Amino acid sequence: MHTYTNLQVNKCEWFIRCFPTMRMIVVIVLFAIGSTMALYAQNDTLETLESLVAEWSHLRLNFTDEERSWEERKTQLHAEIALLDKEKIALEKEIHQATLAKQSFKSDRLEALKDKERLSLLLDGLPILIDSAEASLRAWPDRLPPPLGEPLDSVFRPLMKSSTNSNSLTDASRLQRVVALYTEIEKLQHDVHVVKEVLTMADGSGKEADVCYLGLARAFAVSPDNTWAAIGISSQQGWRWEQRHEIAARVREAISIFNREQTATLVELPLGLQEISE
Repeated sequence: MHTYTNLQVNKCEWFIRCFPTMRMIVVIVLFAIGSTMALYAQNDTLETLESLVAEWSHLRLNFTDEERSWEERKTQLHAEIALLDKEKIALEKEIHQATLAKQSFKSDRLEALKDKERLSLLLDGLPILIDSAEASLRAWPDRLPPPLGEPLDSVFRPLMKSSTNSNSLTDASRLQRVVALYTEIEKLQHDVHVVKEVLTMADGSGKEADVCYLGLARAFAVSPDNTWAAIGISSQQGWRWEQRHEIAARVREAISIFNREQTATLVELPLGLQEISE
């Protein structure tokens, strides 16, 4: 086969050499064929290039879209991270506050238990304290001036009957009564009272007078005609009076000032009395 091909080529070379015109035609034909083949090759390269450029442009656009999408997603993720950080800080604060509240609750609970224990001890000793307070209060009716003590008679009367009557009440009721009585006595102790009263003297006689009580410590009495005066002091046997006629004018002046019957001024009265003679 190879020999046959060589013979064919040799025949063509001989033919071309023998016929110059035919040689030119062959050259032209070969050139035309070469030109055509080159043109086809060039067109194929351009098409491939255009295809590659188009594909590259498409990939570039896709890459740009992906990049833009990623940037948007990145921004969104950063925003979510910032929100999560804020939420984390808020939760940490809540946890810290809850921890403090828990510690405070434990501390308050311990204090409450201590207070409960102290209160329990006080409640256990409350009946004894009430008994002592009621015993002290039973001595007060005789020490109160009759005009000032009358409003408290209804409260003192059940207390004065017997201790068994007091025990029939609850501790709360007894304590309420004790507090109410001591409150009223405290009011009498810190006020000035002017009343009309018939005084019982040491000899048993009665004497009508205007009396000025300075709390429950001292009292000054003066007769309506200002000719008689006395100083009174509270004792366990009631109020005792010592006649002091020389202070009648001053006592009347003090009572008039208290009743706003004359202009206020200083009035000297003897407050240093220690004992009153029988």
